[in-house]
Amino acid sequence: MDDLPVYDVVLLPPPDVNARSAELSRRCAEPAPTEFVLREDGPYPHVSLYMANFTAARCAIAVERLRDISARTPALHLAADRFAGNEHGMFELFYVKTGAVTRLQEDVIAALAPLRTGLRRLDPVGRVLADHRLTAPPPARDNLDRYGYDEVGDLFRPHVTITRFRERGRRAEDATLPPAESFTATYDTLALCVMGEHGTCTELVETFALAADPVQPSPVAS
Repeated sequence: MDDLPVYDVVLLPPPDVNARSAELSRRCAEPAPTEFVLREDGPYPHVSLYMANFTAARCAIAVERLRDISARTPALHLAADRFAGNEHGMFELFYVKTGAVTRLQEDVIAALAPLRTGLRRLDPVGRVLADHRLTAPPPARDNLDRYGYDEVGDLFRPHVTITRFRERGRRAEDATLPPAESFTATYDTLALCVMGEHGTCTELVETFALAADPVQPSPVAS
């Protein structure tokens, strides 16, 4: 399984948010070393929905299933909520979790989880998933067992990872950040990507346009 590519099903931001996410990533890397810098043409800014290993044959099936999902899913209006860092050095832009984006994740997982091959070796912060599941909190362990991916249901927090600081405890300075709300946008592109280190999307396998009429936000309880 280690030789299988890891794929990430994602929402890609519209061009303006794509450009500003990449610019913010570059700015974060100026005062401190980072593991990666986003670019408009890859590594791509994105909101992850599902990560899994697929064989080549099952990846082709996944593409067709995502095409079907995109044809019946309206574009999503996502309201940017806040920036936050974590103990793993990830600096992230979080969006308000809505019923619409939750339903999209559920549709994606229902269609693609049966196609996965085993468990990914590493998660985006570099933990060996087979080992991590032994000590993970019960909701994360249950999700890993059922879907091969932990950030599902109550653990799903739609976000764009702007960068990862090499100094894991470092935080971006709030005074230098743009308003989080300026990243609010209508996301109208679903994509299947090849996933690189640190949860980056390094290659677009296929992109899928969502329907034209955006779903207006209806926040769900965290």
